[in-house]
Amino acid sequence: MAFRLTDIELIREVLHDSNAHAFETLMKRYSSQVYGAALRLVKDEENAQEVTQMAFIQAYRQLDSWRSENFGAWVTIIANHIALRMLEKEKRRAIDDLTIDDLQLIDETYDEQKEQRLQSLEAAVAQLPEADRQIIQWHYYEDIPLQTVAQRLGQTENNIKVRIFRIRERLKKTLENENANR
Repeated sequence: MAFRLTDIELIREVLHDSNAHAFETLMKRYSSQVYGAALRLVKDEENAQEVTQMAFIQAYRQLDSWRSENFGAWVTIIANHIALRMLEKEKRRAIDDLTIDDLQLIDETYDEQKEQRLQSLEAAVAQLPEADRQIIQWHYYEDIPLQTVAQRLGQTENNIKVRIFRIRERLKKTLENENANR
């Protein structure tokens, strides 16, 4: 029967003995989990492989900052951040690639009142505490399911639902106060 080292034991070997084989074992142990999370976000196998590779490289470089939590969850969170940055870059690139015809279509559907409401909402969201703003960003702007948001934050889905409800109520009051002051 083969003796299986724990994640903590493997990480100690990497940090203290510079044992590259120990980190390779960690990669083999968690690569499919990290790849699956990346693929769900980027929806492209090649990009998911790139995200997975980048996540393990970053995890290796930051291994001394790991604090004995679940290594698989930690490296998956790193992959999620990398994937989200990749998606944001792609989104910016897509906006840069808009043609004049696309811009004219956008201009034709412009509604000044709607634009004002959106700007007010964005300003109110920007004033939220960072943790609340991140939940709103993931769920509403990036269409990330509540279950995934809950997993990322280490909370239950019901807890996230309650937080979103409370955040929305605060935003609603902020916008109502702003409209009353006009």
